[in-house]
Amino acid sequence: MGDSGKTPSIPDRLLGWYSRNPEEMPWRGCGNPYGIWLSEVMLQQTQIATVIPYWQKFMDHYPDIASLAAANEEAVLEDWAGLGYYSRGRNLHRAAQQLVKEHCGEFPMDPEEVRALPGVGEYTTAAICSIAFDQGLPVVDGNVERVISRHRKVPGDLRKGEAKKSIRQIAQSWLSPDHPGDHNQAMMDLGRKVCTPRNPRCNECPLAVDCQARSSGDPHQWPEPKKRRPVEKQQWLSALFTTGKELLLFPGNTELLTTHFGPVLVRIEPTNQDLKPANTKQILTAELNQRGFGHPDIIGFGDSFKHSITHRQLEVKPVLCRWHGPTPENCRQITPQSSNKLPVLHRKALEGILPLLASSEEEIHHEDHS
Repeated sequence: MGDSGKTPSIPDRLLGWYSRNPEEMPWRGCGNPYGIWLSEVMLQQTQIATVIPYWQKFMDHYPDIASLAAANEEAVLEDWAGLGYYSRGRNLHRAAQQLVKEHCGEFPMDPEEVRALPGVGEYTTAAICSIAFDQGLPVVDGNVERVISRHRKVPGDLRKGEAKKSIRQIAQSWLSPDHPGDHNQAMMDLGRKVCTPRNPRCNECPLAVDCQARSSGDPHQWPEPKKRRPVEKQQWLSALFTTGKELLLFPGNTELLTTHFGPVLVRIEPTNQDLKPANTKQILTAELNQRGFGHPDIIGFGDSFKHSITHRQLEVKPVLCRWHGPTPENCRQITPQSSNKLPVLHRKALEGILPLLASSEEEIHHEDHS
């Protein structure tokens, strides 16, 4: 309470809490729209501790928009390897090229122009424009939604209809006109560190005094639980082709990892078939013939493994095949040692056939010297 006994405004309480609880992040306070944009893209569905070394690496390798735009996409994705969601890296590179072409390598201040960049949505636009340019745009992510929904007991699915509209109206009404960037970062920090999904630390919250969910005695009731989408179980074959020394990676051609080069993925229908070699060999042969690979020279099968992708539980059986003839123009070649550049699903498949790969290389070596 202030001297008059009146509770300070929500923006004042948030900014006061934010100043008392600073968190060191290399992009905070840098004043560089490019660095802020880079951080916001990397932070999408990725933890801060994971992002920090990648952000620093990108700022070293590509210190400005022009250097990122001029880089080879493969080099950019190699630096991105390990962060996941590779489409973010591709969009980042495309956006840098667009900024060079349309804005002479400078980051635009106009929210509409920011929103027009590849991979930039409403949230990222608001974050960049408020933090870098002090524009009055509220950031609304899952943390902010949770803080507001509890404080006002907003009912319904917060991503839809009236609930979504209400959250955004409240976020706008709370926004500090003088310090919108700090305000937005305070809201996100508050939701991430204090108003957490489980066991919120209400005693540490600057908004607790008039929080309706806290007054109810059970803040966990907000946001209202979402209806969970059922998990679909699927079975797949992951066919890796070896030339003897290298592995061939083909363009994605299924619903899984469509933008990544990797093994040939074959879905097995119906699910719940027994993934024994006799069954999988027949399925794989028919599918690869249909795709123009000819009759596959199957070396062997690795052990099946589990892998989760959004709303799907995959059972994957890796298969090692020998490639005969010239290398197709549309594929890439890698050594097993460089598999760290592959998405996790493909790395797991490769790990599953490494013993078979070692045996096949020994056979080829023996044949070459016989």
